Amino acid sequence: MNETDELIELCVRALAMQMSAAPGAELHMTRRCILALTDEISADHNRLILGADADVEGFLVRAVARARERDRPLVALMAPAVAEALPPLATQLGLTAVGAAPLMVLRPNVAVQPTRPIKVVRALGPELVGVAGDLIAAAFDEPRDVIARCIEVSITPTSGMETYVAWDEDRPVCTVSLTLTGDTAGVTLMATPPERQGQGMGRALLTHVIDDYRRRGVERFHLGATEAGRPLYASLGFDLVTDLPVWVLDRAGPVFVP
Repeated sequence: MNETDELIELCVRALAMQMSAAPGAELHMTRRCILALTDEISADHNRLILGADADVEGFLVRAVARARERDRPLVALMAPAVAEALPPLATQLGLTAVGAAPLMVLRPNVAVQPTRPIKVVRALGPELVGVAGDLIAAAFDEPRDVIARCIEVSITPTSGMETYVAWDEDRPVCTVSLTLTGDTAGVTLMATPPERQGQGMGRALLTHVIDDYRRRGVERFHLGATEAGRPLYASLGFDLVTDLPVWVLDRAGPVFVP
């Protein structure tokens, strides 16, 4: 198995951990494909990953049909192995190409040291989980109640997603979550509110957490970056594995009958 296919499988598992507790959560999965729907009408909370599955075209058709049945939009990521073949079908189904998401990995031989002393606390219990939710809502300009319903519900001791908050003196300044599979951790929900961006807090938090996880035996880290976040992760030693094409399905659109 090549590294891209392996990372796609890890992304499928991580998305299931992150979204399975949301209200109305509905998951359809294979090893390398997942459809994750919720009760929210935002595409950010209804997601599709399409990897090199033997029936990826059928999975795509069924995923769009189910999203249409529930009147939900979708954000869809395609692995390079299927990105050349699927666009005509995706277009016919009503999806629109909107860009690409860098898939990046930090390998075991890349040294990362904490950049500055910083207080980091794992978000456990309603109060700290709420603090993380406040930071995520502010950073991504999301309604606070949506974050509570769709993200905070997954921040539990047993969900498989661990969330950390960094503090500057007595004020929380940024947060990050990780999903662990074996000796590999997925980095997600890296969130710093706009007024605290550019101050090195996110870098300090992420390097601290990476160092801590490595002490616990984690060897590799992966993430799906934005174009804005790519320079930070590259500067920490994350390599670009590939750019995953991103497509969006609106709630209103053509209905495809195969």
